[in-house]
Amino acid sequence: MVVRRWGAGLHTIDLTVADVVSRVLASTGIMLFAVGGAVSALTATGLLSPSLLWPVLTLVLAVMAGWITVHDITGRIERRHRELRQAANDFVQLTAIGLTTDQSVEEAIRFALAVGASDAFAALRAELEAAPQRGLAVWEALDEFGCRHQVRELSEFAASIERQGLQGVSISDTVSSMAAAMRAKALDHLEREADAANANLAGPTIGFVVTMVVFLAYPLAQRIGEAFGG
Repeated sequence: MVVRRWGAGLHTIDLTVADVVSRVLASTGIMLFAVGGAVSALTATGLLSPSLLWPVLTLVLAVMAGWITVHDITGRIERRHRELRQAANDFVQLTAIGLTTDQSVEEAIRFALAVGASDAFAALRAELEAAPQRGLAVWEALDEFGCRHQVRELSEFAASIERQGLQGVSISDTVSSMAAAMRAKALDHLEREADAANANLAGPTIGFVVTMVVFLAYPLAQRIGEAFGG
């Protein structure tokens, strides 16, 4: 179930299935022990009357603790995946810029790696810098990184670099088109996130406004009612 839920996403935050299971069980067990102990102590001192409600409440809180742990892991994976996709986008954009200055593909890649800055970009940089020691070509390291972290754009970029390396085909136009497509996709994603954030704020905002209107209008309505009633 863990693998089906997160798949390769666990690798992006350096966790294994065993790590996830142990963390969920630990948080559930700690909450079960803490709440159960507190309820037992309060019941023994007479501050709480015995009731079947307390064991049920203890179990509910323990399950909630496990769910919060799962939710936290999901959030970490999603954030890391966004960071990796952003690093991939930056890498392709910077490589495209390097190619526009008549640099070779290798020089453009070195330029991109030197300029990019983020934790996710550092992971990509470390992967490519270690490629020669592992006996891998740049495109092989890129494809491996993209597959492992589920960043499809890097695998596509790796395929273009491979064609250039093995067949001598110029990839400047291809990389430029890829960079433009990635910019458009990133912009669309930002717009959808902004729309989602606005939608999430709409409900609380409307509720706050309605509450304030009722709060301010009630005394006035009460006085009018008393005036006509009197």
